[in-house]
Amino acid sequence: MTDLAWVALHAASLVLLFQAAGAALFTAAFAHRLTRSAPAIRRTGVRVAAGALTVLAAQYLFEPVHLAGEWAGIADASLHRLVLGSSTGAALAVRAAGLAGVAIGLRREGLAAKSTGIAGSLTAVGSFALTGHTALDAHRLVLAPLLLVHLILVAFWFGSLWPLRQLCALEPREQAARVIEAFSSGALAFVPLIPLAGAGIAAVLLPGFAALLAPYGLLLSAKLMLFAALMSLAALNKLRLAPALGRGEPGALLRFRRSVAAEYILICAVFAVTAVLTGFFSPAQTERDPTGSTPATAHA
Repeated sequence: MTDLAWVALHAASLVLLFQAAGAALFTAAFAHRLTRSAPAIRRTGVRVAAGALTVLAAQYLFEPVHLAGEWAGIADASLHRLVLGSSTGAALAVRAAGLAGVAIGLRREGLAAKSTGIAGSLTAVGSFALTGHTALDAHRLVLAPLLLVHLILVAFWFGSLWPLRQLCALEPREQAARVIEAFSSGALAFVPLIPLAGAGIAAVLLPGFAALLAPYGLLLSAKLMLFAALMSLAALNKLRLAPALGRGEPGALLRFRRSVAAEYILICAVFAVTAVLTGFFSPAQTERDPTGSTPATAHA
């Protein structure tokens, strides 16, 4: 039961953090192209960042429970000290600071606010390089840049989905079509880098092909299948739905919003798999630790 609660908290934290961080990046890139929806997108981003901070606080309080494997761990002062002194504690603190920057940056317009939002976004996402399997591996100097590229691009993609739905509802059709076309053209360039960076991380972390049949490898394969479905939706948006929206075809707007919603759900599923992957398994493991726990420095 404690494992399920920890995974739910960790997955929710990932969803909210990447949505908030990506909203700051999307706003920085496209707010100047928006005539009506920018204030609503900013307000949503601030609310999501506040929600992410709340879940992050709950995640920190729950870390001792996860380590102990029982609810009594929440009252164990020694476990709280262990978390505070670990790389997980440092990563959560940096993450919180980054999310605060995102919220502050999205509350206002202007260059200073934009810079604050971008800095907060990169700080929040960069905190994942402080802990986890990539931070513990001997090749961490190679893994850290790959991880950062992977996560920043995921944040921009995922965090752009909700703003895209909002601008579809609030912007004139022609303006919405232009912004969607600009986003889709950029996505065509950066989205392929996400699996490439992920493949590079896996190649370094996994000890051999046999590891693909272990739990860690199987969960990686599940993420790959979900990503393949995402790529199909992204291609549909770029090649069919965005051009149809630009031409003003009946029903194109509704189909595009549904496709974006499907992308959002699939990426949430990826985050759920990631929460299980980072919380319970290691690339070197052939099966789960029978104690059901992981060191405080092994996950974020």
